[in-house]
Amino acid sequence: MKRKLLEMKALKTYFYTGDGVVPAVDGIDITIYEGETVGIVGESGSGKSVTSLTAMRLTPGKVVEGSVTFDGRDILALSEKEMRGVRGNDMAMIFQEPMTALNPVFTIGEQLLEAIRIHMKLGRSETKARAIEMLRLVGIPRPEQMLREYPHRLSGGMRQRVMIAIAMACNPKLLIADEPTTALDVTIQAQILELMQQLKTSQGTSILLITHDLGVVAEMCDRVAVMYGGQIVEECDVLTLFTSPKHPYTQGLIKSMPTLETNERRLYSIPGSVPPPGSLRDGCRFSPRCEFAQAICHERHPQLEAVGAGHSARCWLHAAEAKEAFQ
Repeated sequence: MKRKLLEMKALKTYFYTGDGVVPAVDGIDITIYEGETVGIVGESGSGKSVTSLTAMRLTPGKVVEGSVTFDGRDILALSEKEMRGVRGNDMAMIFQEPMTALNPVFTIGEQLLEAIRIHMKLGRSETKARAIEMLRLVGIPRPEQMLREYPHRLSGGMRQRVMIAIAMACNPKLLIADEPTTALDVTIQAQILELMQQLKTSQGTSILLITHDLGVVAEMCDRVAVMYGGQIVEECDVLTLFTSPKHPYTQGLIKSMPTLETNERRLYSIPGSVPPPGSLRDGCRFSPRCEFAQAICHERHPQLEAVGAGHSARCWLHAAEAKEAFQ
């Protein structure tokens, strides 16, 4: 049995605004075991990034319910000083936008050396040697000279590599990657994903991968959680996701992917759009866009229920008490 590394249980993260309460994450359960990669997929506004930021205790929202346990420690109960010892050391994050995540007024070396110096307690020469080693590991040429460069001198792909170097510098147990290939060209995307796989294999790091790209999921993940409206609507292993999706939303996401086998001139798209988190109503949150929606879907909220071994879905089509209504 693999050991649980990160466990979120019944987690709710709300934002309190002038227009009311916004339930960005509304009762999710996610478990990541040592050495595995778990993907969270869904459209923009589904709550993916807020989930990852909550795990790092970086969200501006408020955790109103639930727990986050990392390596046996209650993350939500740690002091800010204790959390700084975890963040960047045992748990690290690659942020979503490589073009703005690095501080423009500090050199690459200053930003990379800081993380190593704070967490690894190495001497000056050892710290610099570690920084050069990490830049070389992520495929950056001339790493000694790169330490003196400012972020604006680097391309998006190079900045992303620097961010990965910073995140991996202290050999974290968990790497959270929030859209790590966004805004990068296809060849750089492939190199970044290969790099993450190599780091996982060589260091045994677990990965929480946030993405909307199902191709990246197929390439990288062991298990997948599909999010919609701040909740998980389906969870299973990656093979099952593509061969036997149960939730209509998951089915729609997969149908919208282009394939080599079809000659369709127009790609499929799910009708409608993701509802703003503050506008959620009774019933299934996907029901306004679902072609299979029945009366019960608009009236009652479904629970996440098992639909197979290691496979669960939040849908009245598969709920035991409602199956007869759809037959």
